[in-house]
Amino acid sequence: QDHLAHCDVVSYWTWQAERLTQLEDDFARLEALSPQTRKVLGCYMWDYGNKKPMPLDLMKHQCEIGLRWLEEGRIEGIIFLASCICDLDIEAVEWTRGWIEEIVN
Repeated sequence: QDHLAHCDVVSYWTWQAERLTQLEDDFARLEALSPQTRKVLGCYMWDYGNKKPMPLDLMKHQCEIGLRWLEEGRIEGIIFLASCICDLDIEAVEWTRGWIEEIVN
């Protein structure tokens, strides 16, 4: 907890896709540990923890929660990790691309 006081911003990521069902509880623990630290939500588009594609329902889940938190002021932004997979025709990537376009417009 003490080391968080030295951070300008905490980016919060969920390594294993199945943990995304607990995202709200897990993030609330971070908020309790460091209420004054600025936060951003990191969204993986690949389930790196299990070495497989991100299930689309969980991709949607983390994006919808992230948008709500952004609107509520709980986070300052959303980071999408995609540089190594953005051209591989992965369902979660394609859905996210469309979702971002829809949100922006």
